[in-house]
Amino acid sequence: MQAMRAAACLNALLGNLGAKGGLSLGSGVKLAKPEELPLLGPALQKPKAKRFDGAGGEKWPLAKGLGMVQTLPDHILSEKPYPVKAYFVSHHNPVRSCPNTNRFIESLKKPELMVAIDVQMSDTAYFAQYILPESTYLERFDPVQAEGPVVALRQPAVKPLHDTKGEDEIITELARAAGLGPYFNFTLEQFNDALLAPTGVTHRDLLKQGVIKFEIPKPQGLPELKTASGKIELFSTALQAAGGSPVPRWEPPAVEPGANDFQLLHGHVPMHTHTSTQNNAWLNALMPENELWIHPGRARRLGIKTGDLLEVASEVGKVQIKANVTEGIRPDCVFMAHGFGCLSPLQKLNYKQGASPSMLIPTRVEPVSGAAADCEVLVTVRKVG
Repeated sequence: MQAMRAAACLNALLGNLGAKGGLSLGSGVKLAKPEELPLLGPALQKPKAKRFDGAGGEKWPLAKGLGMVQTLPDHILSEKPYPVKAYFVSHHNPVRSCPNTNRFIESLKKPELMVAIDVQMSDTAYFAQYILPESTYLERFDPVQAEGPVVALRQPAVKPLHDTKGEDEIITELARAAGLGPYFNFTLEQFNDALLAPTGVTHRDLLKQGVIKFEIPKPQGLPELKTASGKIELFSTALQAAGGSPVPRWEPPAVEPGANDFQLLHGHVPMHTHTSTQNNAWLNALMPENELWIHPGRARRLGIKTGDLLEVASEVGKVQIKANVTEGIRPDCVFMAHGFGCLSPLQKLNYKQGASPSMLIPTRVEPVSGAAADCEVLVTVRKVG
């Protein structure tokens, strides 16, 4: 978080915000916000219970957006602040994307109901009691999207090949079956028209054109900023109120590698998207598995050569993965690409190919933002074959 804060402050200090060739703010198409739409059904009652993860509460006031899914296993297993009786997961594969995979799997066995909505049998869907098959992106409508000056509508290129539905249909039918039909008494077209109202175009316009580009004047200077002063604040009162440093400062890592271990780094690769494409035959052919990058100096000490099978172990788990000896990594770190090490045997191309860094990462929460501190992990490496 401090690195991101420092980068933002540096852009401000250099006059890069709103400048030609710099960072442009507030220059895109504005759709209506879902929470501000005219009511399409009865007024919703706000939940009386607090969020289970505490996001947006006293301890984590800045985490109210996406929340803190990495803490889900702790809350499910401890039943604090209350028992989690049911878990619905859609468009997400936390078993392979969240830290401490083994603990996540353990927690998924506790709720009375576990339902996954997905286009494939992901690791998470494999542990669900019910899988509701969703149509792929080529077979379904989605809510309209705006990016920069462009508004676009995803619409089916072909009819669904199998007995699948779009996520909006699945959720609507579940709601009606649960007696909540009046809250979903509108179509996706009506929802899209409400989102599009500020633009003057409609769902039907986009049906014909697919994509509409608007002429948006280039902003002059900075838009009004949502800060207490209305100006750029290098000294953040919001961070100060949340218990953090109001200005960027150096914070030492939570862990530091020694002579006999490494700091584990992980990241993405261009041919795969998170954990969703490794079972795609064409993309799998480009990269069927990941490898552990290790520096030649450390590799020589451990007797490791490229292609050797390694065991990588941390405080929460261990995996096996092939070695890639390279100058492209620091001597005190090792690296593996995210998205591999699939646990679902129905993903035949991807099953048990490579290793998942999530198996090795303990659950650590960044103390102010609430984000998962996924690179704060030490591992040992040894040759096994």
